[in-house]
Amino acid sequence: MITILSDNTRQEAGEKLEQKLRERKIEMELIDITDLHVDPCYSCGGCTNKTYGQCIHRDDADTILPKLMRTDVLVMVTPVKWGSYSFKTKRIFDKCAVIGDRHYYSKNGELVKGKIGRVHTLVAVGVKEEWLDEEKRAFKNLVEENIRIMNIRGRVYLADDSNIGDCLETAAEGLSK
Repeated sequence: MITILSDNTRQEAGEKLEQKLRERKIEMELIDITDLHVDPCYSCGGCTNKTYGQCIHRDDADTILPKLMRTDVLVMVTPVKWGSYSFKTKRIFDKCAVIGDRHYYSKNGELVKGKIGRVHTLVAVGVKEEWLDEEKRAFKNLVEENIRIMNIRGRVYLADDSNIGDCLETAAEGLSK
């Protein structure tokens, strides 16, 4: 199962990717986070100490996290600001820590986390009107670091106004395999 987590504040790229996957008859679910309210992770430790595996702060993440526990491939479609995820995407991604293993271990000299859910692949589609080279590098590095920390497979796609259709087609093709 593929889950698309999409902040559709730029060009509705998540909906366009959903359409391309549906055309390929790929089992997937689109979660549009544009109008959801998700508070930041307060790093309070409640999900580890008080309500193991569940954030103690109630918000719309309560509806998203159970779906992410059941997905195999998480696709994040996000506008990119300063080489990073949108603030809405970042807030949800931070809250995903509650579905990851709370224990780090060393792999190839780097700290990584295990996982509780089924997610084995993270795909990030960064959407921007026009990319600067520094922003491309920063976003790719950020996603690749998240992939390493999560100890899963992943890919990064960079879409802009001139290539969004081709980029989403390439992403859909990659997700079809």
